[in-house]
Amino acid sequence: MKNLVPAALALGVSLTAFPAQALEHRIALDHPDGPITADYRGAVSLETRQTGSAGPGGRAATLRCDWSVSLSVERTAIRGTALTARRSMTREGALKGSAPGWCSKSRDGIERIVEARRDSLREAMMAIVAQDRDAILVDADDARQRTRTDKEA
Repeated sequence: MKNLVPAALALGVSLTAFPAQALEHRIALDHPDGPITADYRGAVSLETRQTGSAGPGGRAATLRCDWSVSLSVERTAIRGTALTARRSMTREGALKGSAPGWCSKSRDGIERIVEARRDSLREAMMAIVAQDRDAILVDADDARQRTRTDKEA
């Protein structure tokens, strides 16, 4: 683990949270044992990677800053007191791009691009929410089965 940090720095990779991009959503699902409420909270992180090199005198520089945004979603599903189910989901590369020059100089511009594409991030989160629906219902059915087993014992 100690060797990974210097290696990442040598490659010009940085990963930082993007606090301005908090995303939230709530759904309600019908279940035979009662309604289930699921709260989703999404956060994005921006990873940058420096590529290329500064050109020596008279030669063009090939410096580029490749960037990628990952979307992490935390879900909490609640049905009365019988079910509290949590799940974490991540979509790597929800947004990607490249900018000329040094990553340290391009950071503000990249953040503006990401902010302008907030709708794309929201769509990615809603796709995660749609895929998660079945997992919530499975969790609820498992809780129902455990409750029946506990009553029989």
